[in-house]
Amino acid sequence: MKKLIFLIIIVFSSSCFSSTSYLDEIPDFTQTNVKVGNTGSGQQYCAPVAVSNSLVWLANNKNEQIQFITKLASKKYMNTSLKNGTGTTGVLRGVEKISKELFDGYKVLEYEGWRKHPKSYSNGIKVPIIKRIESIISKRSAAWINVGWYKYNRKKNEYRRIGGHWVTLVGSKGGRLIFHDPAPRAGREFSNEVVEYVKISDGMLVGKKFGLPTPAKGYLSLVTGMHIKSNADIAIIDGVVYFEI
Repeated sequence: MKKLIFLIIIVFSSSCFSSTSYLDEIPDFTQTNVKVGNTGSGQQYCAPVAVSNSLVWLANNKNEQIQFITKLASKKYMNTSLKNGTGTTGVLRGVEKISKELFDGYKVLEYEGWRKHPKSYSNGIKVPIIKRIESIISKRSAAWINVGWYKYNRKKNEYRRIGGHWVTLVGSKGGRLIFHDPAPRAGREFSNEVVEYVKISDGMLVGKKFGLPTPAKGYLSLVTGMHIKSNADIAIIDGVVYFEI
């Protein structure tokens, strides 16, 4: 009986985990509001915008967010493409470079997920761990979620990746994640996007990206509350970049 009670407490505590202290402090910039220079109106700027939300907050420098975004997107940092956006490697290298300027370096900068990235940033985990995602946000740490857009083939039980998107993780509450989504489809006003998730039990993630195919089991599908791209069936967390100063 004691073992059963202990198990119930663990399950209840995990499902009710809450991290909401900084929701309203972290910016929620819309990527298409980037109008300066050769930026393509910010259509492919989700990564530099998502990362800038956290960095200007950690650096206490919100007044210069546009400058942060354009710097991060530049060739010397993330090398954001106006056609294809920003890959995982670009995000990691851009964050490393700018963190040396802002914070004299970092304690943690690592990637967890299936997408291609330099080994120096790898923690060796392909399937993102929800407990870490739920508890990462603090006054000295941040995380950015790489969401994959997928079409689902029920007959083959396959999730085919057709694109991706970066969002800012800002907290969690009661089995839900809270994002600041830079896409205009999430609205142009400040909003804490509270998103439910479910773990995928089987099937395969497939597509043309390096790292696919890979078993879908254990990956998190983002459901109610997620602003899914119109041509996709499902949003899946492909990976997470963790950062701590």
